[in-house]
Amino acid sequence: MLIRSSVGLAVAALVASFTWGSANAAPADEWEKSPVYAKWQALGGAAFAGEKVGDEVVVPGGRTRWAKFSKYDIVITWGDTAGAHWMSGAISRKWLSNDYVFKSVPTNDQVPVNRGGQAGAAVDFGPDSSIYYSDAYGAFLVTGVEMDVYRSNGGVTGKFGWPVSDLLQLGSGWEQQFSEAVSIYREPERWGFWISGALRDKFRAELAAGRPNWPAASQMPEPDGGWSIRMTRGAIYWSASTGARLVETSTADYFNSEGGPRRFGYPTSDSAAHHNGFITDFVAQTTFYRGPDDSIAYWISGQVRDTYRAQGGPGGSLGWPRSSQHPAPGTDGHYVLFGDNRDKVILWGHRTGGHVVQGSILTKLRNGGDVAVYGLPQFGQLPAGPTAEFQQFENASVFLRADNHVPTLGWDFRAFWWDLGGLSSPLGLPQGDVHPLGNDKFLVQKFDNGLMWCDYEVGECGYSISDGNSQAALKQAARENSKFRVRLQNR
Repeated sequence: MLIRSSVGLAVAALVASFTWGSANAAPADEWEKSPVYAKWQALGGAAFAGEKVGDEVVVPGGRTRWAKFSKYDIVITWGDTAGAHWMSGAISRKWLSNDYVFKSVPTNDQVPVNRGGQAGAAVDFGPDSSIYYSDAYGAFLVTGVEMDVYRSNGGVTGKFGWPVSDLLQLGSGWEQQFSEAVSIYREPERWGFWISGALRDKFRAELAAGRPNWPAASQMPEPDGGWSIRMTRGAIYWSASTGARLVETSTADYFNSEGGPRRFGYPTSDSAAHHNGFITDFVAQTTFYRGPDDSIAYWISGQVRDTYRAQGGPGGSLGWPRSSQHPAPGTDGHYVLFGDNRDKVILWGHRTGGHVVQGSILTKLRNGGDVAVYGLPQFGQLPAGPTAEFQQFENASVFLRADNHVPTLGWDFRAFWWDLGGLSSPLGLPQGDVHPLGNDKFLVQKFDNGLMWCDYEVGECGYSISDGNSQAALKQAARENSKFRVRLQNR
């Protein structure tokens, strides 16, 4: 490393309250008594630095002095606590070119610093300020908060590389740039945080678009070689396959709390405004939805999401989701809740597809043991004649009648009813639920035009169009040839 290799100095961080005009030339007869002269002699005198150029300068009070020499723009400084040290080239030229005398003088001689095959040098100015010079980029000062962040990440030989700028004003804050596509950003009254590569590009693009959104932490590694950084509003996530995406605050919070990229992968879109809320798409067919009145976001994926979109998404009749996607207990399906009262749900299964269940039918489903008992819905809500509707689940059907009764028809009773013709059967629609008659082995259900019964002691079921509803009357009807009867073991 040649002596002329040097480091540069950012003006603002080391400026003193003294101007050049307030510094004094030392009397000529005092030169040989100066600690600067002693240092020059110790270094080899003219052979090392050349002859002194001009007078030695003494800052008022005599606590700091310096002199320039003819070789390599070498400057030797002395401070009453720092001692005497030398610097050269870009370091001294930048130091001398300013309009101020600095409070700080070097606390060590200029030393060579290298990053692989890249040659450079460094000089310290106190415990938290250093000038770094590289042949490739020049000389720059790193100080204060930026120095703490820089050193904690390995300095020149770490992930940041060489400084390539002084501290730059950026809006209401500051930026310092480094050779490995890294910057440290700092808002007033806040710590400095580093950000690099495509994450930094995304931050800059937002800033250029008039949407300042400062880092609130340094960037962090994520699974599969990805990165993320927390911002004052949301977070930026990056992966090689998806690029850098900005996710709004509530979505980022919930995304991370639920497992983040390790569980969901990376976002494939920025958070997009939609019906006064936000939608963010992720890999693996997953979307996070955050409604305008919600403090958290909810996720839906795969064919459950397809069903939701087919219903119009947030702008449709379901509105914004009120839960994330969950396994439906007792089945191999999944569900998502909707409605302010959670009175709508999408239920999806591999065998059944996705369907909406809502209102009184959903209430009856929940009161009857939910899908663990009824099974998953096989269709949406369908008409059952001119005045009623019904919804069929794997094991039972729920009817919504004009008289506000909501009966369930299921299992053996439903199978027999469909065999009789279902909606066109002579029994008509169920009026109430199945109930025991006489004993718990003999069950009966009333329909518009009659009754259906199952006797589990003998394993038979049948129906009657008559009004008789006693156990004896029903068994008598079962013996009549005109009545339907089936052995349960054949089912």
